[in-house]
Amino acid sequence: MVTIAKIAQELGVSTSTVSKALNGYSEISEKTRSKIMNLATEMGYTPNATAQSLVRKRADTVGVVYEVEYGLKNLFFSSVLEAFRRNVQGRGYDILFLSDNGTSQNYLKHCISKNVDAVLVISTGTSVESVRKLINSDLALMMFDPWYQSKNTIYTDSYNAIKKSCKYLYDLGHRKIAFLNGSYSNFIGRERLKGYLDFIKEKNLEPYYIKNHSNESYSYDEGYKTMKNLFETYGLPDAVCTVSDLMAIGALHYLQNHGYHVPDDVSIIGFDDLSICDISTPKLTTMKQDIEAIGKQACDALIDMLVQGHRTVKPIIVDATIVVRDSCKKKSNH
Repeated sequence: MVTIAKIAQELGVSTSTVSKALNGYSEISEKTRSKIMNLATEMGYTPNATAQSLVRKRADTVGVVYEVEYGLKNLFFSSVLEAFRRNVQGRGYDILFLSDNGTSQNYLKHCISKNVDAVLVISTGTSVESVRKLINSDLALMMFDPWYQSKNTIYTDSYNAIKKSCKYLYDLGHRKIAFLNGSYSNFIGRERLKGYLDFIKEKNLEPYYIKNHSNESYSYDEGYKTMKNLFETYGLPDAVCTVSDLMAIGALHYLQNHGYHVPDDVSIIGFDDLSICDISTPKLTTMKQDIEAIGKQACDALIDMLVQGHRTVKPIIVDATIVVRDSCKKKSNH
């Protein structure tokens, strides 16, 4: 293995001179630095990442805070995480996963011990206080789909995305538009509900949604159960606007299991544009969250904070677009 000592011996200089040249110290002349760098390359020297991080007080590592149930097991969150990972590693940084395994661990302490430079909070689970410590620290930090609207956050424009969903259904002639809600306890869930209720009010329609039950995981099971509750409360709607593709497919299967056809009897629109939209029957029309844009812009914001030295960025709000497939159709007059 090529070491700093071998490079120093070859050039007849001290190991400290070689170390300083390799780590960019200004007191080393450009001529000496160039000579050392060229020989290090020729000899195939590979720097020790741990040693470099101690010298530079940076490990070029980005932490990702996630909670297992609502993080990696959530198909949408895992898709965002993959896009983020590709962008971060493409910029020369490593990823360190910091999961909540039910122990309410101290994320800040963990980040400090691992010399983490920046953190993306992708889902928080039960470790709210531990995440608050991160937010109040000096680390570069971004939150995806935050609890509340604030600085250092990135999220899809959920309010207008749901209004676009409802408008698409309305323009197809549907007037009894039901809503499969998400969480009532966080900013994103409330924005989606507000988008639905504002659209319904603007068009002088009746709202059809479950007011007293919050869906926290946006899952297939929640979609199935909420569709059952809606059907038993209000009867068959013309169309269903949902807050996730998994919930949409849960609702679709409930209707199919009870003898109804989508989209002939009921139109359904999802939210996310997961890969399952193309393999469901029928293929699911949905609002596409721009996963690539979210991953790239979250990465760029964090690395810019590190390079520029600031720790505050304005909220980054990403537009959603509709992807038309087969689960919606024009309402028949019959």
